[in-house]
Amino acid sequence: MKAVKNERGYAIIFVTVMIVLLLIMVGMALDTGHLAYVRSQGQPAVDAAALAAASAIPSGKWSTVTDRAAKFNPGGTNPGSGNNYLDSPNNAIDQQNVTLVKYDNATGEFTTSGVSIANANGARVALENNNPHGGSAGEAMKSPLFLTPLLNLFGQATESTANVSVSAVAVNQALPGLPIVVTESTCGMDTTLDLRTGGKGNAGWETYQITNASTDEVRGLFEKLPFCAGQPAIDVGYCGNIANGVNETISNGHLKPMFAADPNRCYLIPVIKNGGNLNQCQIITDWASFCPDKGNNTKDAFPGPGLLKGKVTCGQSVHESRDSQCFVQRLVRDKTSGM
Repeated sequence: MKAVKNERGYAIIFVTVMIVLLLIMVGMALDTGHLAYVRSQGQPAVDAAALAAASAIPSGKWSTVTDRAAKFNPGGTNPGSGNNYLDSPNNAIDQQNVTLVKYDNATGEFTTSGVSIANANGARVALENNNPHGGSAGEAMKSPLFLTPLLNLFGQATESTANVSVSAVAVNQALPGLPIVVTESTCGMDTTLDLRTGGKGNAGWETYQITNASTDEVRGLFEKLPFCAGQPAIDVGYCGNIANGVNETISNGHLKPMFAADPNRCYLIPVIKNGGNLNQCQIITDWASFCPDKGNNTKDAFPGPGLLKGKVTCGQSVHESRDSQCFVQRLVRDKTSGM
């Protein structure tokens, strides 16, 4: 038998296969690039919403937290165009997208179990179909796929869209409530803080990064307190500059009106080791809650010039304390979601 050597038509088959493979590769590239683009639109939206939600946690109101998270949604009374991610007008961020978290700064982990507005120090905002941390979930962004029509031609049933999920977690850090530092000897006591030069040496005026710890600088920090300015975002291990002395202009002009205006309020202040020089830089070893004595309209909190009386409770944390009216927010890793 004579072998058939007719090779006509092979090129057409080869070209056809190559075109199909090329179309698949192009489709995969388009899908991958578009999914990355969709994610790049959604991530800034949840970042901004999480930061805004976390900033409202100290208010103690869940509705305020969710309102701030939704503030960037397009339309309504919000100024500007708002968030502009895939299908954002129909897939807006609301309370079901927000989860309160309790963040551990030491480990970088957070939990949602047993967390309420009373003990939360952060918020998670996500566009997703299922919340891996439990609780409510909104809806993921649905990105159209370009490769699907090609696969359908070969009888392969595939989805025409892909879910793109994004999440962000923002946590609070409290700023110091007063530019005052105490020594460890005052911890756990209802005691008198002696700010005087040559006094007991258990307290001082804290100016943090300002090396010129003068009365003018201390007064300037008190004047900035209502504007959440001047007090830096610091933690244990930071070296702050200290001064002491009887600054009655500060006591009369700032401390007394402040304590009288809100007698039940406590203040987050730094703690240093005993025996340190209160006229130089000292390392912060802990944080304390200082609650001035109420007495007769808080007058008992001022037993004499350069003296403050109240309860000092150490072992506080700038990452959990509510004894401040000023907080800064930062984004942290959402390891469970891989973001």
